[in-house]
Amino acid sequence: MAAATPRQPFVCLRRLSKTKRTYSTTTATSPLPPSPPPSGAAKLSTRRLISLHGPDAPKFLQGILTNNVNPTSHAPFFAAFLTAQGKVLHDVFVYPTLGSNFHAENNKSGDAGFLVEVDEQQTSNLLKHLKRHKLRSKFALRVLEEGELDIWAAWREDQKWTPHSNISGEGCNTDTEGNITMVDTRATGLGQRILLPSTTSLGTHASMQGLHDAGLDAYTIRRYMRGVPEGQDEIPRDDVLPMNTNFDIMGGIDFKKGCYVGQELTIRTHHTGVVRRRVLPVCLFDASSAPPEKIVYDAETAFATPERNTEIKIQGKRGKPGKWINGVGNVGLAMCRLELMTDLQVTGEPSTFSSEDRFIVKGAGAEEEAQTLGIKAFVPDWMKSKIRAPKLQRRVE
Repeated sequence: MAAATPRQPFVCLRRLSKTKRTYSTTTATSPLPPSPPPSGAAKLSTRRLISLHGPDAPKFLQGILTNNVNPTSHAPFFAAFLTAQGKVLHDVFVYPTLGSNFHAENNKSGDAGFLVEVDEQQTSNLLKHLKRHKLRSKFALRVLEEGELDIWAAWREDQKWTPHSNISGEGCNTDTEGNITMVDTRATGLGQRILLPSTTSLGTHASMQGLHDAGLDAYTIRRYMRGVPEGQDEIPRDDVLPMNTNFDIMGGIDFKKGCYVGQELTIRTHHTGVVRRRVLPVCLFDASSAPPEKIVYDAETAFATPERNTEIKIQGKRGKPGKWINGVGNVGLAMCRLELMTDLQVTGEPSTFSSEDRFIVKGAGAEEEAQTLGIKAFVPDWMKSKIRAPKLQRRVE
């Protein structure tokens, strides 16, 4: 009689530590974080890892992820889990573990293994989602304990990392020390993501020599200035389509792969629809001043950051050009109607954008006391190069 397969240790999700997100709101009197350094690193304490290990793990993930899971590739990638209606459930990074120290220490067999990085607030929800679809698939599933692996972001001003510039060579998922690493290709200049044992000192890791811990705020500000949303606070569960949050232009969707949960609406929108709303980087400023020419983080001037989903308005006009999402100081993200807030041409119809329009948003606080702030949206170069030219398409909100 075959020996029983040992059960994975039980992890009580209610006991998982919760990380306070200090960057989600800013008051006019609270101190602002300093400007991000040209080179630095940040431990992403707002993210968590789930391990999948077993012979059916690649096939299982292939059927529920927006990106292609190649069982012969060790390269990590960015992707999303969707609802059947095509709405985003979770934004994730997927790290194949074969060839890494983690795989050698935790998965003694030669079966495929993956680590799925998700918003820490959504760990229990993603675990339930995976178990719901697991059925009889043969793989083990567990949440990594605190102290197993830390998720780090690292960037250097003098290095322009590309998907093929990992330390160990093209298509590899590990560095020279056996740690899992990947290039964050969602937008230009985001740097690398590295999974390190919690006992590792920052200065002792080969690819992080000379880097200092700049803190989570530095990483967040850099993301905001590039227009990259992340996590439940910025990509609400079951609320938006992946194109609205830029998954299509951040490399999070493979439009050539086969069926997966939520594919039908996603592929139809891609081929026949118009994406009129997208997440863009925005800059707050004094409403009585001229709008800034470019987006620059100002650590000296504090605004009462608007509450999430605060409506953006056109000064002196009617219309709903967008909603504020999140921010730090004077920079943040907003869901913007492209034809109202930018000069991007997304349809064959005449553009309604006017360079004379001024956009405003209410800062946090009581309605009668809230400060009216100017707000301007920017389209980064990486985004301009990837948004498709207009053609005759039907409207999709």
